[in-house]
Amino acid sequence: MTIDERRAREKLERENPWRPIGEAKPDGMICELRKSNLVEFGRGRFFLHDGRWFRIEPPEPMNARFDHLIEYRPTGVTLSKDRQASVIERAERGRYEHRGGEVYEKPKPYKLYWRADDAKGDK
Repeated sequence: MTIDERRAREKLERENPWRPIGEAKPDGMICELRKSNLVEFGRGRFFLHDGRWFRIEPPEPMNARFDHLIEYRPTGVTLSKDRQASVIERAERGRYEHRGGEVYEKPKPYKLYWRADDAKGDK
């Protein structure tokens, strides 16, 4: 890390410090979260809705007690109501998908790996 990068990070920390998770308000503000072992979720972005945290991408609900969330830092950008509703709906669906009124389990993602052709006895 260069000196300029360190100074930029310190400036960001001064302007936008970490705050206790109990002070968060469900206003749709996109936030970063930190766990009790001071591990951040990388580039993950979250928002608070009705007392529950939701990860934006991939959409999933977070549990503040189970995930040991202790601090948050708002980014200064608010998520629109439509986008919030979309994320909440996809997070609540989980691994199930609704098509035409029917509920289907989503297919598992295909694992890309090299596989030899099956041996054939016609050679």
